[in-house]
Amino acid sequence: MPRFVFEIGTEEIPPRFFPPALAQLGEDGRRMLEALRLSFGELKVYGTPRRLVLIVEGLAERQTPHTREERGPAKRVAFDGEDRPTKAALGFARRHGLSPDDLVVRATDQGDYVFAVVHEPELPAREALAGALSDLVTGLTFPKTMRWGTGAMRFGRPIRWLLALVGDEVVEFELEGLRSGRETRGHPVLADGMHSVPRAADYEDILRSHSVIVSPEERRAEIAQRVGAIAESESARVVDGGLLDETTFLVEYPTAARGAFDPDFLGLPRPVLIEEMQHVQAYFPLETEKGELLPKFVAVRDGGEDSLETVLSGWESVLRAKLIDASYFYQQDLKRSLAERVDDLKGVVFQERLGSVFDKAQRVRAVAAAAADQAALSAEERERLDRAAALCKADLTTEVVLDLSNLQGAMGREYALASGEPAQVADAIGEHYRPRSADDALPETKLGRLLAVSDKLDTLAALFAVGVVPSGSADPYGLRREAYGVVNILIAAGEAKQEERFALSLSCLLGAAVEALRGQADLDRPRKEVATEVMDFIRERLSVYLRGEGIRYDLVDAALAVGIDDISQAATRAQALRFAAAWDRAPKPPVPFLTTVIACTRPMNISKDFEGGEVNPDLFQEPAEKALWQAYQRVAYQADAVPLLGLFELIAKELREPIDRYFDDVLVMAEDEKLRRNRLVVCWHLSQLFSRIADFSLVVQD
Repeated sequence: MPRFVFEIGTEEIPPRFFPPALAQLGEDGRRMLEALRLSFGELKVYGTPRRLVLIVEGLAERQTPHTREERGPAKRVAFDGEDRPTKAALGFARRHGLSPDDLVVRATDQGDYVFAVVHEPELPAREALAGALSDLVTGLTFPKTMRWGTGAMRFGRPIRWLLALVGDEVVEFELEGLRSGRETRGHPVLADGMHSVPRAADYEDILRSHSVIVSPEERRAEIAQRVGAIAESESARVVDGGLLDETTFLVEYPTAARGAFDPDFLGLPRPVLIEEMQHVQAYFPLETEKGELLPKFVAVRDGGEDSLETVLSGWESVLRAKLIDASYFYQQDLKRSLAERVDDLKGVVFQERLGSVFDKAQRVRAVAAAAADQAALSAEERERLDRAAALCKADLTTEVVLDLSNLQGAMGREYALASGEPAQVADAIGEHYRPRSADDALPETKLGRLLAVSDKLDTLAALFAVGVVPSGSADPYGLRREAYGVVNILIAAGEAKQEERFALSLSCLLGAAVEALRGQADLDRPRKEVATEVMDFIRERLSVYLRGEGIRYDLVDAALAVGIDDISQAATRAQALRFAAAWDRAPKPPVPFLTTVIACTRPMNISKDFEGGEVNPDLFQEPAEKALWQAYQRVAYQADAVPLLGLFELIAKELREPIDRYFDDVLVMAEDEKLRRNRLVVCWHLSQLFSRIADFSLVVQD
């Protein structure tokens, strides 16, 4: 069984494009092969800065045989009274490449119909792939795309060559004027030019012989080994920060070297040094075991050892120039305190209809005050949270942040400390942008979490208020990221150690956020409507988060249907449902899950639109009524003292059978109005108890 190699050769693609692009190439490639009826073994995806590669081991030589049946017109329409084919039959047969004699008649529920039995061709793999590879390429998506030349196609970067081999044969196809072939391109410095690949099996070796390590895993291991060896020789450790993953897709043939800079620059704040080395220049900073930065770094070159000293000297010169600028900016910034910069924010536009960043900071203070009430902060903590909210955006006016925008927040912390602000205030300022991405750290301090949530909720409420809402893949203000950050922070806050733990009412905070907009924004819609839309938006992010944790979609829906005002509690409900649902697959479950869910659903459904009330036990007529009410009271008495999973167990053990007996023996919808109302009130009380866990009617019952 042959090997298939497909390489899309491009100009240099940004590193951040690769993880999603390679994942999509693998998934789309798998679907393509399945659609083509080509069986295969292992499927791999590789990538370097100038290529995306799909490799398939053990590809079938030919398509799997396949026969399909297509239903045509009814027999009475397809044939006349003398069984001669009509125009309808002739057209149907011709459409499927058959003669009328090949049509067959089959009985169906609607009567006798004509069918075409079509035997799909069993093309060789090379021919089948030739018609599908163009779509595979054009189907790939990137955060940003570009056109080149006179073509209309868009891709992450211009495509320059296409290699497609099944065994030793080329899969011939054309895309944007490029014809596929058997040539690949070597390293741009060490072995530039096109190089022939005789067989698919030779692909990796041919590239390696021309100084390209095509496997990202191999390159990553090579970089880690080289950088780690240099760090070890310096008795230091590497500050990674995700740079290893990025560098993997910056080079095709890595070589590493140690550089150095003037120790006087260590007087700069650590975030500045890290940003200049790691994110601006893609150098690995080195630090001691105690976490103190050293005046040294490791840089990775895409190429060999030749003239490495000259290259290293250039690296050091570039870094020195950057650090000189940063040092000057930092010293200029220190001439004014952070508090003195707050008024400067009036000249920084947040959004054209939402005023300045100064206005935003004032709104954040209002939301933070509401959060402080809910988190039961001490007077000192409230004062420091308000101070952090007032100062949190002031670093946007500093020279360092204007030059290195990624340092907003981090430099706010540094300037706050330099201005004599309390450490709690500085830390909250430094953390309030977190998390900036899905893999970013969450705020670590209580005030940092409260300030981050307040800032993110203001952003969401303000932009929703003026109609700036994510649409499709467009989300220029990162509102999905902001909502996801709120979800992550509040879940973490609910799981924190006792002294750091807090729970916030999302509806109350959103109420404060939209109220703070009064007089600052020309709102087209009622504020309550804005708060509801933001709440629904956050609900979607919470649902995505929980499903990403492996919780079944119906269990997530059931848990969130009873409310997300306390996000941490909503997540706990979903987790409890996941554990409970797993009991039905356990050898000795403590209680049954699905039968308990079915029992709980009965009173919830019948009292869904009921307004509630007080139960009158004197109106009980059946023993099942009294038994259910007594069982309910026992469970309700214990409900506050047990975790949600324990509450589900109690319901299963104490209420499941009484509920079933109740609905077997008692006519809830009795003709007598007093009896009917009293029985509905019983069901309503049960529903309120069950709603502490979920809306069980949304759990899939199969």
